[in-house]
Amino acid sequence: MPSAALLRKIIAVSLAVVIPSTAAAAPAPRVPSDRVMRVRVTGFARRLVSAAVDACILLVLTLAVTAMTALILGTPMPRSKEIGPDLLVAGILDRSPMAVGAIGLFLGLTVLYQLYFASMSGQTIGMRLCRIRLISTRGRPPGPVRGLIRVLAMAVSVLPGGLGWLWAIFDREHRALHDHLAGTYVILDK
Repeated sequence: MPSAALLRKIIAVSLAVVIPSTAAAAPAPRVPSDRVMRVRVTGFARRLVSAAVDACILLVLTLAVTAMTALILGTPMPRSKEIGPDLLVAGILDRSPMAVGAIGLFLGLTVLYQLYFASMSGQTIGMRLCRIRLISTRGRPPGPVRGLIRVLAMAVSVLPGGLGWLWAIFDREHRALHDHLAGTYVILDK
């Protein structure tokens, strides 16, 4: 029968084979996991033009769907002289289903548009026309979670009179409030 000291030695040798010691192993060469990426951030004017293009696309789509729905339901359409912001405000105050539905459709399309285009591909149609791109701190498109944070933060950025957007004029990196909150950058596309 082997002694206790011999058993401890056999167990220690077998564990050393199964679990190699980190102290005896040579250090692995250090490979930088994050490379420094040189980019140029875009100015406020390009961002504003890009946002205006995107808003026009969404507005035209919303108006088309609302008009088709009104025609299908037989709702009377306003004359051209009646169309304007006051028509929308009056419709909301009167709790008109068409006005409330149009606002809801516009907001829903905006969220989906931003989530799909900006978050997943890094560019909306307006951004592509202005040759700018949205990236995360890693240099890739933000992805769905960061994109959702950015869309929710965009509401906070726009609601107090657009002050979160105006922040981009004075920020050193030209980042708006929603970019800071979501950890994104808007850069010039190559």
